[in-house]
Amino acid sequence: MPSQPDPLLDAGRRAHEAGDLATAITAYKAALSNQQDDPKLLFLLGNLFLESRQTDAALEYLEQAAARQRNHPVVIGSLAQAYFEAGRHADAENTFRKACRLDPRTVQFQIGLANALAMQQKFAEAETLLKRAVARYPDAAYAWMNLGNVARDQSRFEEAITHYREALRCDANLLDARNNLGSALHMLLRFEDAEKEYRACIAGDSGFVMARSNLASVLIDVGRFGEAEAQCRDMLVAAPEFANAHAMLAAAVGSQGRLSEALPHFRDAARLSPETKRYATSYAAALCETGQVDEGLRLFGNRLNQTEDVLTATQMVTSVLLANGYFAEGWSRYRQRPTFLRIRTHFERLQLQQSLPTVLQGKHLCVVCEQGLGDELFFLRFMPQIKAKGVRITYCTSPKLESILRRVADIDAIIATPDDVPASDANILVGDLPHALCDADATLPESPAQNAETGTLLHEFPWARPPYAPLPPPSLRIAPLQNAIEQVREQLARTGPPPYLGITWRGGTAPENQRGAEWKLFKQIGIPALGHALSTWPGTFLALQRHPAEGELAALQTALGRPLADFTALNDELEQMLALLALIDDYVGVSNTNMHLRAATGKCARVLVPCPAEWRWMAAGTSPWFPGFGVYRQSFDGRWDDALAALRHDLAA
Repeated sequence: MPSQPDPLLDAGRRAHEAGDLATAITAYKAALSNQQDDPKLLFLLGNLFLESRQTDAALEYLEQAAARQRNHPVVIGSLAQAYFEAGRHADAENTFRKACRLDPRTVQFQIGLANALAMQQKFAEAETLLKRAVARYPDAAYAWMNLGNVARDQSRFEEAITHYREALRCDANLLDARNNLGSALHMLLRFEDAEKEYRACIAGDSGFVMARSNLASVLIDVGRFGEAEAQCRDMLVAAPEFANAHAMLAAAVGSQGRLSEALPHFRDAARLSPETKRYATSYAAALCETGQVDEGLRLFGNRLNQTEDVLTATQMVTSVLLANGYFAEGWSRYRQRPTFLRIRTHFERLQLQQSLPTVLQGKHLCVVCEQGLGDELFFLRFMPQIKAKGVRITYCTSPKLESILRRVADIDAIIATPDDVPASDANILVGDLPHALCDADATLPESPAQNAETGTLLHEFPWARPPYAPLPPPSLRIAPLQNAIEQVREQLARTGPPPYLGITWRGGTAPENQRGAEWKLFKQIGIPALGHALSTWPGTFLALQRHPAEGELAALQTALGRPLADFTALNDELEQMLALLALIDDYVGVSNTNMHLRAATGKCARVLVPCPAEWRWMAAGTSPWFPGFGVYRQSFDGRWDDALAALRHDLAA
């Protein structure tokens, strides 16, 4: 006689088909109370819990089901997937192996086994399995996608792209494959192609938060911060507890200078995903950038060596330490900057050192330039201290500065390419001179407490130590050529009456033009507001901006309300620019090479400092690196009003 249908089982099945997982679970649990050892019900309940991401409950029921159906491949495969979701990858591997033995023709078991292997860094075996699977099942989209994942996880991005495209050939609606394709393109800095794939994912599923998060990331990378912010706000409406949405929104808002607004989102990302260490380090940096330095450094002290990207975290800490006057500690960590690591690899034969020889008297030291022209001029201020120790110095410079630096008395010889570096007792990058001098100076105040095992900063802040130690040396002084002085003086006389005010409004590489993995500094202030602040100057205005965009000179002239002389071409003739900066009465602009040239002439300037401040201009107040320079800071909420009002007042005075 056939058994009677179970109404609870039927109700659970109907709820499951309707997508009401909670009701289905309740019905199946009630049915199981009447049939406590029913392996089918145990399996159904386990799968429901797995589907609803309640992994512990899924394992409880699936383990019971598997104990009663030891050779049922579907049950064993579900248990393996539950182990995988729980992060028990070794258990998942062993269980998937059993499922594959029970049913070697089900490709999903082979994919699961490969994924479990890959999560344990067993990439070779995982790749072998997946290649075997796609050879046998060439239209298995998930096999192709996971083969792409294995290639991606080994940084073989071009190969991963090929596999993802194969997955999409098999199933154009496999959005995970399309999102991963976008990520691989993104890693290769193919930003436009990546954006196209992310947008296609969102068109297929507007609730696909990872694709939205990735789209926000690529928009930030190309400098479209407002668009990224809008994407993140849409994400947070749909998924308010999604940590990466908060992290991306914080980055987008912070990149627009609104640090106070970004801070709570950095905090929320760290709170919602405490296991993601980069969120904690970003929050620590944001605390420091908004003036909460002690709290930020405490958090850094706890997290510095725990983060997934120690180098990035170290760069953050370095900037904080230098910006707040902890120079010895900052220079020590500055040694791990990407520029040093890159040059050391590219010019391996130089055998770069980061400390000075114990005995310097009579030694030959070769110092090599790095980074931009402004950085080079900045770090050359340490050259007289090195020279005073009795060394002979050969300096490898940027070609644009070669002529100017030949007049520096502390440099014995100049070369213009690392390929020409002569035999010497030591080779060192110019950016390592501050640390090398700190390391050689026994009179430094005691360093803060450090962990003897890891060397990381401990978290007893604030540190009781003198600020600005060791004291910064003054800028290198470079006299302009006399004939350049005469030529520029004649040009100024033809331009208009004194006093003369030089102006720049942008420095660095614009975000939309940056195509490298390493973010380059960019500073900019709006032309109309700047022009209004300067308009009461009684003399002649000079545009000194390097490569002004079309229409910018006209826009500034309109904002100033008076003629603007174009001296922008002198940025390609640094001898002429040095002479000009020595002659003009005042100079206003964001930090750029010309600020360093102005300092080299012994003159002061007025610098507009975006938020967060570049460490050379310190976290607050004036900069000990540029004494006498007026510093006008963007506020933590991204506004320039107070800074420009102060600038206008000071110029009038």
